[in-house]
Amino acid sequence: MEIITKNGKNYLSTFVAKIDNEQIDAGKFFLDVREATEKIIADYNRKYQKNYTFLDKSMYGYSLQALLNRFCGSYFSPSFIKGYMTNPALHVVANCFEEDVNDSTAIGTTFHKIMEIYYSLPPEERNREKLIDITKQTLTEGQDEERMLDLVCGYMVSKDYKGGEMDDTTLTCDVEKYGKAKYITKTFDGVTKTLPCDISYVADRLDYRDDGVYIIDYKTGRPRTDSATFDGYLGSMILYKWGIEQELGVDVKGAYLMFPSGNHNEKWCEMDFSEQNQKEMFERVEACHKQLLADNRSRRYRYTDKGYFNTEDAKAFRNIMNDSSIRMAKLPMLLYIGESKDAY
Repeated sequence: MEIITKNGKNYLSTFVAKIDNEQIDAGKFFLDVREATEKIIADYNRKYQKNYTFLDKSMYGYSLQALLNRFCGSYFSPSFIKGYMTNPALHVVANCFEEDVNDSTAIGTTFHKIMEIYYSLPPEERNREKLIDITKQTLTEGQDEERMLDLVCGYMVSKDYKGGEMDDTTLTCDVEKYGKAKYITKTFDGVTKTLPCDISYVADRLDYRDDGVYIIDYKTGRPRTDSATFDGYLGSMILYKWGIEQELGVDVKGAYLMFPSGNHNEKWCEMDFSEQNQKEMFERVEACHKQLLADNRSRRYRYTDKGYFNTEDAKAFRNIMNDSSIRMAKLPMLLYIGESKDAY
């Protein structure tokens, strides 16, 4: 295990091993992450005379703790299940990929932040001029302002997802709603079962309307024909529904994906919460949990060549994994820990 400093930031220098074109060995990777986490905890306890056993969100090194938590199998987020079932190996190493300011992930993050600020305003203060101002103020250095304004303008001209004109000045909503639901129990075909793990979620927006609660999830990519299927976002939205209903005690009437870049008929995509779809999602969570626990025992993770390869690091990883002439190679990984000035 080695911790290095680059441009005032500390990173864990480690590696995963390519076994063949279909799997990686991440045993040393997770061993180094755990060892670095334990060292940071020990340094913190020594410096502040504490007795911590884990790192919380406010502490240096939390990115390491968060990675261990995500892969422990005790709880799942909707994005974890989708990413892991699509490409387990990519889901492991993606934690080390550097984000480009204009890649799809960074653009999505900025758009979400704009919507969060806008819908946090009192309803009577929401207007289109204000939304444009928020957009310009939220852009980070190097980001494509024209592209972001196109997305925001695409959102501004959309109709209401339930029909008619969209009226933000009368909408009651919560933004970036985080929660964790425990012991979710469902009954299908007369059989009652409990999910094998807790579910955490972050809903972009919850709209409280006269007939119930609606989940809104922003997607800044182009609309796809499979967006409303399990190959798209249906599974994630079902988990959002379950988590929100259990945590908040409300009735989730529906969920919509919002595509600001879509044309008039593509901007809103409704999710199908049929009992059959919910049953299938329950089975998918069970399967993902079982697979993760098995993978964690061997620390070997399957590679599928599917998923998001939208950064230079991700593309380089894909090229190596797809190169049949490369076997048993060590692939260096740098995992961000925190600002070097904050180290204990």
